[in-house]
Amino acid sequence: MKHTLLTLVLISTISLHAGHHEKMMDAKDVVKKAYATFASGDTEGWKALHADDLTFTVFGNMPTTGKHVGPEAVIKNVFEPIAVHWPNFKIEHKAIYSDGNMVFVHSDMTADGLSTETLHMFRVEEGIIQSFTAFDDTGSMSEAVVN
Repeated sequence: MKHTLLTLVLISTISLHAGHHEKMMDAKDVVKKAYATFASGDTEGWKALHADDLTFTVFGNMPTTGKHVGPEAVIKNVFEPIAVHWPNFKIEHKAIYSDGNMVFVHSDMTADGLSTETLHMFRVEEGIIQSFTAFDDTGSMSEAVVN
């Protein structure tokens, strides 16, 4: 009886934990997925990876400059202007570094008339991107703007 009871407890414990072994994506994986959804034009997938109150900061004096709050504001004020002002925009990662919930991405950034590098900084909490800051070569980007 004691052995049967112990076996039932063990089986119950295994059953309770079955399916709960999926690991949440680490911060670096979340950021990689965000870039992949951006590159493919999957705005719904991109939005799902970001907090509703996301802070997205772009420095400089460009069509995308500002502190944009929320995924919809980023799509309207950053992504849509990128397609207009930098045709064939593309980012290729050189290195991705992480320290806890912070992720730093060093990339080549190209578009028609643009070939430069950039550094992006992300803060990720519980699998969701909370903030993004672009440290872009704003001089080169401004020179390449198509109106």
